[in-house]
Amino acid sequence: MKAQTIRSALDGHGWLGIFISVPLFIVFWAGSLTLFYPELKKWAELPQFPIDATQQVMPVNQVLQQTLALYPVDSSETMFLVLPDENQPWYQFYLPQLPDAQGVKTDMLELLVHPVSGEVVTDAEQFHFADFLYKLHIDLYLPAGDYLVGLISLLLMVIIFTGVVVQLNKLFSNFFLYRSDKTQRYRLTDIHNVIGVISLPYSFIFALTGLMFNLGLISQLVTLTLVYEGDRQRMFTDAGFARVVEQASGVGQQMPDLDQLIAQWEKQQNAQAHSLRIDHYGDQNALIRLIGQHNNNFVQRIDMTYRVRDGQFPADINPAVRNAFADGTRFLYALHFGHFAGVDLRILYFLLGLGVCAIIVAGNMLWLNKYSKNKATSKKVSRLLQATTLGGCVGIVLATCVGFLLERSLAPGWLNRTPLIEVSFAATLLCTMLLACFTTRAKHFVMQGMLLCAVLLLLTLACDLLMFGTEIVQLANNGFAEVLAVSVSFALLAALLLWIAIRFRLAASRLPECHYVQQQQGQ
Repeated sequence: MKAQTIRSALDGHGWLGIFISVPLFIVFWAGSLTLFYPELKKWAELPQFPIDATQQVMPVNQVLQQTLALYPVDSSETMFLVLPDENQPWYQFYLPQLPDAQGVKTDMLELLVHPVSGEVVTDAEQFHFADFLYKLHIDLYLPAGDYLVGLISLLLMVIIFTGVVVQLNKLFSNFFLYRSDKTQRYRLTDIHNVIGVISLPYSFIFALTGLMFNLGLISQLVTLTLVYEGDRQRMFTDAGFARVVEQASGVGQQMPDLDQLIAQWEKQQNAQAHSLRIDHYGDQNALIRLIGQHNNNFVQRIDMTYRVRDGQFPADINPAVRNAFADGTRFLYALHFGHFAGVDLRILYFLLGLGVCAIIVAGNMLWLNKYSKNKATSKKVSRLLQATTLGGCVGIVLATCVGFLLERSLAPGWLNRTPLIEVSFAATLLCTMLLACFTTRAKHFVMQGMLLCAVLLLLTLACDLLMFGTEIVQLANNGFAEVLAVSVSFALLAALLLWIAIRFRLAASRLPECHYVQQQQGQ
């Protein structure tokens, strides 16, 4: 391959990498943690409100009636019920409230209900940090962020192809090359290249599926604007997503036994129900929509609507032909998050995701070293780039550790618990980026960040032991070992970060003083 082609690919690889490094790091970091979304939710909720998985779950009909008797629910509106399963052991109810005295609609009740006692234990949004990380992965918690993530996925594809072009000639000969006896520049280059080659299939699949998700949104927006003139419902109907709508009749109707209905539906469809949507509960025109997962197909969702007055699932609102687009989207989603396998694959995905994060940091440090040597570059520009790249990458990890600590230490009934965690997350990220503006020692800054992350994780582990040590052990004995597994994972990660920080300090102390100063100034 021509040298000029390689140089052009290298320039494009570097510039695009530095341009999207921070949002790309956030997407991969949050996505890696989101692989364990069910475990993180259980870790946050179960020690506060323990459950024995060996006990009988209370019937949904009884739990719903018990809950409706406690709250002023507007049964003419739509209510959502999430059923307990192996991924989330609670009943989650989303119930519309009656308007206030002035006739103004109030917010929907979001309740976490104990599956054995049927007691409402807390607001479902009290434990929101895992959902926050998921949304951070999907759209960076920004307006129109899903389109931005789509653009980042497109640019990631370009970065992958340019990286392959640069490494093609030495792809196999330097596959595991790591020159530990060379300078920092060579070591960072080898880390960047080796991990990049190993994680290449993983990065490509994630870039491809992420691109298909988000470019689908862009094409949908164009189609909605140009073809359907903004009529979203007509577009969804043509695409096979017609929404079944009934107006409340005002005539009372005895509701079917939900447990019996669910059991019959699961047997007929060979599926596992995970949620219900009920329109006009107690009315003659009530609709009960059952949503579940096929037992023998990991991507096939079963979604059917029961009309109460007919006592059946009528054909006019339940199409016989499945929606190919919806099935294809769910297949991509399952491929993206590893839902087609067990926890072993998710652990592999997680390690590869962290590897991509390491590639980004190593690439940033290489690029900043090269850019800082350019005399035409102003010091302000150099510090701004350092703050937005290294500060952003280190800051997002620090902010996550702060979030885990607050998620564990703050009481569930504490006022504004969820907003406080989210504000603390944003403040930690911003402060880290500001501190990065005033450091000239990039590697030292990264290592200090890792050390602080280890301390925060150890504090979180201390809260686990002191506040819920007995409960966590009891939960492990009662069928919820995932809570203990998350705590152990935090301990292992903290130990790894401490080991790396100590090794860095020891390596730095062995260097001659003049060489160490020169090396740090070169960073």
